[in-house]
Amino acid sequence: MKFLKYILLFLLIVIIGAAIYIATLNGKYDIKSSRIMKAPAALIFENINDFKNWQHWGPWYEMDPTIVASYPEITSGVGASYSWTGKDGTGSMKTISLVPNKGLIQQIDFGTGSTPEVYWDITETETGNKVTWGMRGESSFTEKAYWLTQGGIEKNMKPMYNRGLELLEQHILSEMNKHSFKIIGEIDYGGGFYMYQSTSCKIQDVDSKMGEMFEAVINYMKENSIEASGKPFLLTHNWDEINNTTMFSTCVPVKERVITTGNVLTGFLKPQKTFKTIFYGSYQYSHKAWEAAYKELAEQGYTALENSEPFEVYSVRPTDNPNPAKWVTEIYIPIN
Repeated sequence: MKFLKYILLFLLIVIIGAAIYIATLNGKYDIKSSRIMKAPAALIFENINDFKNWQHWGPWYEMDPTIVASYPEITSGVGASYSWTGKDGTGSMKTISLVPNKGLIQQIDFGTGSTPEVYWDITETETGNKVTWGMRGESSFTEKAYWLTQGGIEKNMKPMYNRGLELLEQHILSEMNKHSFKIIGEIDYGGGFYMYQSTSCKIQDVDSKMGEMFEAVINYMKENSIEASGKPFLLTHNWDEINNTTMFSTCVPVKERVITTGNVLTGFLKPQKTFKTIFYGSYQYSHKAWEAAYKELAEQGYTALENSEPFEVYSVRPTDNPNPAKWVTEIYIPIN
């Protein structure tokens, strides 16, 4: 009996000692991971701002396939929230502040008594956007005891953040690469006046050149209070793949002929019969739509007008939507 008393006393001392030790542990933590992503900041922000998007990349769905998420009416922006249930219990999260395309601060509740702060930061670098995902807070006594038996909170949580950022990047890049096209067929294009700049360059330099030129034309129109009457378009005068050269004009439609000075001029696109195709996606894949358009118009018995100038109208551009998969380009090939 005396031996049992000593055992109980010893256990009591150990328990008290452990409690004192746990109580004196620093419960504050700030766990974070970062990853450089070659994706627009606006698109990254769009994916982390709306909780409904988290189901596509959240690492916990890999760890626990039984998780079921529930969404209220508001799932993005300040005040947005969602909750979940899984094998380890329930939880919820809400957004408490944000800076568009820069970062978010959210509050997570695991039902353990503490509500850590989850934070996101998007910073532009020379090689891409640096995305940092972290969680900071202070563990309760029970949480400190739990994490002590698991080897520490950082050891357990940081791999999840690393995997989450990896999955987020994979999802975003996959979404960005989606593309498709739709053959419309013969249509009568109305034509009209347009403001433009022209140049010739190597084919691989087209994207950089056209960006500068569109900006110059649009800025000229703003400075002179000239209103656009349609979407910008690219008029191709010559495309020589053998010599790797092209000549083109960046154009913005206007209602009437404008007398200009300087390097922005006014042109006129005559009404004509064309073969139309609509391309959805990043410009790097648009050649697939062009090739399909020429093939289809021939199969339908049409002939591309000799020495004509095909053009593409940018219905939805990068300035309209950060996701390349959402860009819409209308392709017009003049036909006989």
